[in-house]
Amino acid sequence: RVLAGQYLALRGPDTPHYVGMIYLKASPSAIVRKAIEDASLMCQRQYGRAPSVDITGRLDLSFPYIPTYLHYILLELLKNAMRATCERYPNCDHVPPVTVVIADGQDNEDVVIKIMDEGGGIKRS
Repeated sequence: RVLAGQYLALRGPDTPHYVGMIYLKASPSAIVRKAIEDASLMCQRQYGRAPSVDITGRLDLSFPYIPTYLHYILLELLKNAMRATCERYPNCDHVPPVTVVIADGQDNEDVVIKIMDEGGGIKRS
């Protein structure tokens, strides 16, 4: 699907800062913010509340990536984190925040987006 989409996008009209579907200046912090907005709306609708989300790290970072795919991945992870947090603290007025850390490798090309919650996780055996 990615290859077909990329092929079709390359055949279409030129869009500034894009090579096909790949946005050359994708901002993980902007994409995280949009995913937080969407996940919070869904959580609010389901549970009547949503945990706050703190974003830290390299907020100025940009790199080439397909923004819609990154948004989808982050949305699913944030929905899971928010659901777990709301379910672990069902009758609390204040729930712990979800934290998103955006980091890059100093010596390599890696970009890491870490999502942390206090939802309890999977029990260890």
